[in-house]
Amino acid sequence: MMSVMGESSCWFVVVNPVSGGGRARRRWPLLSAALNRHGVEYESATTTQAGHAVQLVRQAIARGHRRLLALGGDGSFNELVNGLFAQREVPLEQLVAAVAPLGTGNDWAHAMQVPDDPELLAKAMLRGGSRRVDMGVAQTAAASGDAPRRLVFHNNAGTGINAQALRLTPRGGPRAIAYLVGLARALMHYEAPQFEITADGQTLSGRYLIALAAIGHYYGAGMRLAPGAQFDDGFFDLVLIDALPVVAALRRLPKLFNGSLATDPAVHTLRCRSVTIRATPACGVEADGQDIGSTPVTLQLQPGALNVLDCRPSAE
Repeated sequence: MMSVMGESSCWFVVVNPVSGGGRARRRWPLLSAALNRHGVEYESATTTQAGHAVQLVRQAIARGHRRLLALGGDGSFNELVNGLFAQREVPLEQLVAAVAPLGTGNDWAHAMQVPDDPELLAKAMLRGGSRRVDMGVAQTAAASGDAPRRLVFHNNAGTGINAQALRLTPRGGPRAIAYLVGLARALMHYEAPQFEITADGQTLSGRYLIALAAIGHYYGAGMRLAPGAQFDDGFFDLVLIDALPVVAALRRLPKLFNGSLATDPAVHTLRCRSVTIRATPACGVEADGQDIGSTPVTLQLQPGALNVLDCRPSAE
């Protein structure tokens, strides 16, 4: 059911047609039909390039929309959240953000129990219940060495081999396969820099395979890098993994999926609200699977700053 623009109860749906290898584009008619069946009012727009969703979201809020849904994965939702953050007309607590998990990686949606079934998602959108979750703010230099950037993330941000793999990922082909190619390249050539990390005033230093501030516990399409992290506990779980030889790192891969990585002696976890990461030499930084620049980077938690659609069965 298309609605008159500007109604605060009307959902604004941002469709990323390339997300999930085109899955979002193919599944949008099914969700649209479900929304119509349940009488959910909506307006939709399709992105045409990276970063376009930020602009579309800002324009939608200016027209009066207060409920916004990204059709895609973690990257698409990251753009939507940054659109909320970039505008100044409406306080964040008056906006509701949501995602239809149709991307390559849907880690945030998975942990938040967001259904990929169009009927179930449409029912949740009709109810319109929400919950408050934590959000991170990253301050970093752009990858090209331009002026510093300030943006937000909803799931995790950090540096190390994860950011290196992202930069080595081929642009063509299915995203999941391309990322595995990038990770293989990174493992072959990655040399851990010397890190200096300040977390809530405590300084740590060493050579790390990865240094990641996690809000949610899933990472990289299902890996449980920070199994103890919670979206609404008011803390990052800062995960540091010691620099390891390639064979030793590969032996630990099963632990990434069964949740036992936190007990490994090469893994260190610290709860904090503010993290500054410096590296010699400087290295890439990623947030929610997006390349956002290079170290140094400061990550600041904003507890309960993000208002999101509550899709938990208990919320029905």
